[in-house]
Amino acid sequence: MPLFNINCLLFVFLALATLVLHSQIHQYEPIGPDIRNGNWKYHPAHGNHAEISGNILTIYSGDAKAGISVQHDLFPVKPGVMILVSAEVKCIHVIPGKQSWNKARILLAQNDGITDRWELPHTVVQLSGDKDWKTYRTAFPIASDTRSISLYAQLSQATGLMKIKNVQVFPVLENEVYPVVKKAVLTAWGFFFLLLAGSLLFTREQTIILRVLLLTALISILAGTTLPNDIKIALLDGISTLINAESEAFKAAIPWDLDKAGHVFFFFLLGLILRVMMANGSTFQIIAVILMLAAGTEITQLYIEGRTPLPSDFYIDAAGAAAGIALAAFLGFIGKKVVTAGK
Repeated sequence: MPLFNINCLLFVFLALATLVLHSQIHQYEPIGPDIRNGNWKYHPAHGNHAEISGNILTIYSGDAKAGISVQHDLFPVKPGVMILVSAEVKCIHVIPGKQSWNKARILLAQNDGITDRWELPHTVVQLSGDKDWKTYRTAFPIASDTRSISLYAQLSQATGLMKIKNVQVFPVLENEVYPVVKKAVLTAWGFFFLLLAGSLLFTREQTIILRVLLLTALISILAGTTLPNDIKIALLDGISTLINAESEAFKAAIPWDLDKAGHVFFFFLLGLILRVMMANGSTFQIIAVILMLAAGTEITQLYIEGRTPLPSDFYIDAAGAAAGIALAAFLGFIGKKVVTAGK
């Protein structure tokens, strides 16, 4: 593989530099204490309930028409201040309603003294299906006419269960250096991915079909792992709707959510193609390339809006690629047996 050593050295440098910069230069700096006032409040309804155990809030809805909404009042802040909302969220079998907002949601509502201003940015996170614990963080500027603010956790005309823990709501200022660092880091990783893709595409003499398949797998992996979270969620929801993801037949065929299935499929395809393209090459190089791509796309998410790098995604990527490599090796072994038997 051309430029293999350069790719490895560049990956190590970028990984270390990204982790150090992210640990030292934060996007937001707190300028005050947590502004939550009191506890969560809600009105019980038939088939729905809320429960607080320690620092974990659990809300359940068995009646989509009624839904459930839990409110947490916040201390007022000056207009123009930025509010950062952070929470860990887990969803279990959340079935969305007909509208795009009929999901498990956390919202920040700004009230002008008359009504909640839902035309302002307000969504911390909205989820459906089954999602494991993950931290979500969103910042909101407080409008000039805002008189009060509240935090909502709700299943809006949706059924299922949502758990929330480690909620924090702070007034913050954005670090002026952070946007510059973010742009530099993402540009550097973009260069690395281009260099890695180019090195793979021009590995010896290969057919156009193999190169097209490899390019498709690489583009799908990079696009899927670096999309901002809101775009990613909208895309997955659209796909789920098209293939009727709530059907029992689909769930039996694919036991994971679409996000994890995508990780497995495209890395499986990548492993399969690389093993075919580099059949006489080094298995170590194939494994190293896959691990660099899997780790690189996760580390990059430190600077992608709304995304969080997950070790579990890295393991899933590696497992999918290993299955693809194993299948290609097995087919190659069978092919050699058939050729030998025919002589």
